Amino acid sequence: MNRVLDIILVDYNGMEDTRRCLDSMQPLVGENVRVRVVDNGSQPPVAEELQAAYPWVETLRSETNTGWAGGNNQAIEAALASGANYVLLLNNDTVVSPLFVERMLAAADNAPDYGILGCVVCYLDEPDVVNMDGCIFDDPEDAGFFRRQCIPQVEASPPQVVATEIVFGCCMLIRADVFRRIGLIDEKFFLIHEESDFCLRARSAGFQLGIVSEVLVWHKGSSSFQREGRPLQRYFDSRNLMLLLRKHYGLLRRRKRWAAVWMKYFRHVYYMYCVQRDLGQTETADAVLSGCVDGLFRRYGPMQERRRLLVPLLGWLIHLKAGRGTAGGQPSGAGLPQATSDKQASDDSESSGSTQYVSADGTVGS
Repeated sequence: MNRVLDIILVDYNGMEDTRRCLDSMQPLVGENVRVRVVDNGSQPPVAEELQAAYPWVETLRSETNTGWAGGNNQAIEAALASGANYVLLLNNDTVVSPLFVERMLAAADNAPDYGILGCVVCYLDEPDVVNMDGCIFDDPEDAGFFRRQCIPQVEASPPQVVATEIVFGCCMLIRADVFRRIGLIDEKFFLIHEESDFCLRARSAGFQLGIVSEVLVWHKGSSSFQREGRPLQRYFDSRNLMLLLRKHYGLLRRRKRWAAVWMKYFRHVYYMYCVQRDLGQTETADAVLSGCVDGLFRRYGPMQERRRLLVPLLGWLIHLKAGRGTAGGQPSGAGLPQATSDKQASDDSESSGSTQYVSADGTVGS
């Protein structure tokens, strides 16, 4: 069978990053390796400029920012309609190895039971430091929901693939059959945790997930949230984690784990709120609670400006509880387990998969 690979990038006000990524990718493009870039509501629009500078790229334009999920879905539908049997979702703030396409496709050919493959990703400014590799979801022995799975770096022929549970959206090679079986990315998430949902759905449908044990991508990371700010990140993290758990840990689906999982979730929200308050980041702390409230009321999609009367009430209750044991009545996250526990939390509005390891103080590296 003739392999056709479509590589998809989503750009939201990140033209410099997108150009750098395309420059690294240009030597890899051929008759059966195509590149699509979605201009996801950038202002000013960049689709025409990109098409002129990179005539081998097919550009698509959305008039509004539809998030990582919506932007990718637009291009995925076009890729499948034009006969692609592999789709590769790639963050626009990455640079790829000259062997990127060759090694990823060789790994896929040698591992036909794997529906989704990632690779070891390092930081762009620290090319020997791992940014993301594998991830185990909801280990009962772990305090958080996402535990890093360290993947040994091995160059082998054919490429070595290590099984994992979550492949991050920074780099996802997906067989077309996966989309046909489970559908597209859930746009209710908008951004953050949508690739986790997609991976869990794929696993439930019988597909295996794996990581190619080689560094093939270097990632700038956090570019969107450096522009938009951390409150947005914390909002989507707490809101969409609730959506993820609601989809995959409903009472009727996983009765034995239901209570433990939701206790873990609310402990996570409490911890993240306290950490942000301790750092003096009141707006970010309130964003954690806003995400939780909107999750409770099933408000999905882009964040909407609205009054959330429960947020000050929840903040007051946390102060009341935490203030009993802390000086000055201020809540503190000290001594609580790290609720996100090496979660490589997706944090790019144009490309989820811009995932970072969460440090012990609850801040996210970039």
